[in-house]
Amino acid sequence: MIEIRIPTSAAVLLLKEKIVLELQALQKADIFPEEFSISDLTDNELLSITETAALDLIFTLPAEIYVAESNIAIIIYRAIRTFAVEQQRNAFENYTKERAEALVKPIKNLFTVYGEKEVFGRN
Repeated sequence: MIEIRIPTSAAVLLLKEKIVLELQALQKADIFPEEFSISDLTDNELLSITETAALDLIFTLPAEIYVAESNIAIIIYRAIRTFAVEQQRNAFENYTKERAEALVKPIKNLFTVYGEKEVFGRN
């Protein structure tokens, strides 16, 4: 098992930065008005953007994280829950470790399906 050691506060900071970038991309695509901020989003919109930001962060990690067992889902879970407390939003009240694991699982399956040799051989 690969254990990633990052303080929750650092994970939350990375998540927040990625959320802002996601919101800016949606504004650039004219999905949200330019003047929108995180506080203007509905609970469902914020949850969706937060999970997208978490996925983006997961994909920036080395592939070994997905091939081996790791604690990435727990880190994502803690970061999202801590972010939720800071935002004081209801959308995150029922956010579970299982939901965080569901974010990681498709990425892990992608690397498993294509096999270690093929994925790493082309990097």
